[in-house]
Amino acid sequence: MSNPRNRRRTNGAFGNTKPKSLGAAPAFRHIPANVPVVPPKDGEARVSDILLEFAKPILEQAGNNHTAARGAMNVAVLLWNGLVEGGKALEGAREKLLALPGATAEQVDELVTSMGERKKELFPDARHLVMDFSVDFDKRGGLQLRVASMNLAPKGVEKVG
Repeated sequence: MSNPRNRRRTNGAFGNTKPKSLGAAPAFRHIPANVPVVPPKDGEARVSDILLEFAKPILEQAGNNHTAARGAMNVAVLLWNGLVEGGKALEGAREKLLALPGATAEQVDELVTSMGERKKELFPDARHLVMDFSVDFDKRGGLQLRVASMNLAPKGVEKVG
């Protein structure tokens, strides 16, 4: 094991005095680095922008608390995926929300209803399922959201059968 006396003589992760360049850290661990990022077309919003707009009422309740904002994004993503998939996924989201400490059935039903109406009003055709996301904060306190998503209804593809 490395200690101050032998640190200069060791090589490897724990004793190396010269830091290695990590390069650009990948946003998501399970996505290979060679996957190209497709920029949005003109007039098309990113999934992260759509999700932030969808989650605005929940994020406003979190205020400037970073931990609360991360929790609010977890709730927003849970509701978004439940609303996109519908059926059993929405019921599963309700059960997870009911399992939160201090949650009542009335509060959860009101939240699911209001966020469902918000999605229908703002993004009726959005069918992106959020697979993974990360929430970071910059030095000024701004929230940065990175999203890995899958489009359940891509344009130009028709369902057969």
